[in-house]
Order: sequence, then C-alpha cells, then structure tokens
Amino acid sequence: MGRPKEVTDEALVATARRLFLQRGVGVSAAEIGREAGVSHTTLFNRFGSKDGLLLAALGPPAEVPWIRTLERGPDERPIREQLVEHGQVIAAFFRELHAGLSMLRCAGVDPDRALQTCSGTSAPERAYAALVAWIERAQQAGRLADCDADTLSATILGALQGRATSQQVCGVQQAADEAAYVRQLVELLWVGIGVDEDGISRRTRGPRGAAR
Repeated sequence: MGRPKEVTDEALVATARRLFLQRGVGVSAAEIGREAGVSHTTLFNRFGSKDGLLLAALGPPAEVPWIRTLERGPDERPIREQLVEHGQVIAAFFRELHAGLSMLRCAGVDPDRALQTCSGTSAPERAYAALVAWIERAQQAGRLADCDADTLSATILGALQGRATSQQVCGVQQAADEAAYVRQLVELLWVGIGVDEDGISRRTRGPRGAAR
C-alpha cells in the first residue's frame, strides 16, 4: 500500500477553526489533532505553537477570496445586481472574520500579529484596491455615475464591516437579515451612483424623471 496522503495545512486550519468556534479557544491541540487525524506534535511542527494555530485558524486570512471575482468584473449583468451580489459575499466574509477576531481577543492573542508576518501589500489593502478598480471600470463604461471611487469603496466596506462589528458588540442578529441589509444599502447608494439606461445619472434627474 502507498503512503497515506498527508493532511494539508488548509484542512488542519479548517478543523481547528470549526472546533474553536464551536467549543471555545480552550480546545487543546491534542483534541484538534485527533479530530483532524494527526498528532498534536504535527500541529506544533506546522504552526509553531498554540498561538500560531489560533492565528492561522481565526486571524485575518492571507488571501481574500472575493478579490479575484472583483478583478474579473464587472460583467454584463445590471450593475446594481452585481453590487448586491458582491456586497452579500463581502458581508459574509466580514461576519466570519469578526467571529474569529473576537475569539482571538478572548484568548489574549493580538490579531495584528497575523498581518505583521506578511510581506508586501496586505490582504485588506488588496481587497480595497480591487473594489476601487471595479468601481472605476464600471464608471469608465458609463454604468455608474461619476463620483470618487475611493470614497464609495470606503462607504461600502465601512457599512458592511460595521454591521459585522455590531453583531459582536451589540448582539445584532446579523446572519438572518444580512441579505436584506445589503440590498437596502445598495438601494440607498443607488440614488447617488446609479445610471439609467440612457446613461444619465439618477441624481441629475428632476422629480418627474426629466434630466436637469
């Protein structure tokens, strides 16, 4: 028989994250190892320490999964529909991120340590730049009104991240109404950034729909 396939770091991190979120940061490396099918020694060899495993499982990710989707767009669908879709993915990302960061703080681990080990541009910086570039491409195609792309990006990300923070701090039940929140956010923004089929910004139209 061949040698059993080695358990990947990604699989170990996924198992550790699930157990930490389900049972708290007091879960031992031995318990995580048993669940993942490896020894606790393997965990320490891979991640250095219990803190290293906590950071890998609960800290900011090295890569933000929705960056590549933004980089490929916008596509031919209505821009408003795409904004809602991207917003829902980003909102879920922030919800999961803040859940992990809250657990790290409970364990007395500084989440910034995960970013300090990164070289070059951090994942959050790349994500912000990807959203700015997506908005600028939509504007260049005449599909979004002319506005400051940096300000719009900061507004969108700030609103979505703030919602995730409120769940942790204020106990807001976010998961149930997350999709509705994103749709309402886009609708509010659309008054200022939307473009009609004729390419005229919605905010330049009068109350009867005539261009000002």
